[in-house]
Amino acid sequence: MLFGRNRHVQTETVVLPEHLRDAEDDPVADQRPEGPFDISEVETHDFSKGYMDLGAIKVPVRKNVSYRLEQEQSKQKVFAVSAVHDNSTLQIQAFAAPRSGGQWEEIRQEMYDQNKSAQGASVTVQEGEFGNELLIRIPAELPDGRKGERIARFIGIDGPRWMIRAMLMGKAAIQKDEADVLYDILKNTVIDRGERPLPARQMLELIPPESVVTAMREAATRRRQQAKQQQPNAQQ
Repeated sequence: MLFGRNRHVQTETVVLPEHLRDAEDDPVADQRPEGPFDISEVETHDFSKGYMDLGAIKVPVRKNVSYRLEQEQSKQKVFAVSAVHDNSTLQIQAFAAPRSGGQWEEIRQEMYDQNKSAQGASVTVQEGEFGNELLIRIPAELPDGRKGERIARFIGIDGPRWMIRAMLMGKAAIQKDEADVLYDILKNTVIDRGERPLPARQMLELIPPESVVTAMREAATRRRQQAKQQQPNAQQ
């Protein structure tokens, strides 16, 4: 929704061949001394241990943290990876970005304007470890019927030709000491954007490992079987 593009506008990206490029044409990463990192900034490219390698996003694995892949059911595509720790969640997405950077500032303003107009929503910009973050509170009804609110903290990070949009939910969204483990995961995430020309804001494709794909298929089969068992007998 926020990353929608005018369907009547076509975007064409032209990349100069290597031998025609000037040195200043090469993308330069913003200063991120504590990460997250571009694939070009890490010494090893072996992510078989200690990481969940999803292609464009390589997320570090930590103890007492569970991971899930967010999948768009209609297209069967994974659009984000989430880390869950002590009832708090960090969701990570990565997008192509212009060489000049500054994409998060644009997206943050769009999100601010959109949510500010929502009935009863509270939207504030706060300084965080990665610069300006967006804290959004939306009124919601709790499972027991009481009035509550959904709270999410959005973090944006501009890298070389990519941008991360991360979302913190749960206690970690409002209590810094509850977010340390999740911030550590975000800082040690590695982005491999690839060299393929992509329009700005296009989501980077996530490719789950085969073992994860198998587990997801098995889980989907179990859900379908459970749904069938819960259906009333048509002959009754």
